[in-house]
Amino acid sequence: MAIDKELLDRLLEGRDRADLFAKDGLLDDLKKALSERILDAELDEHLDGERDHTLARPQTISDITIRPSPLEEDCSPLPAEPSLPICHGKS
Repeated sequence: MAIDKELLDRLLEGRDRADLFAKDGLLDDLKKALSERILDAELDEHLDGERDHTLARPQTISDITIRPSPLEEDCSPLPAEPSLPICHGKS
């Protein structure tokens, strides 16, 4: 992708050409601006997706169903006093 020469001229206008690549120079400014622009676009896209999902069908408390876990369904209550066989082996 070619960058328009007029845009480059506008970016260079009023800047010392020796400082273009220095710390906090034009290149650093461009990196920061481009990064912020990309992050803002991604955030907007993410939030738009959430808004679309929320507007499609908002969740209400009646949508939530509490079900017993499969483990709870398969368990029978324990007897009050379990009777375990006692084995007296010869030692």
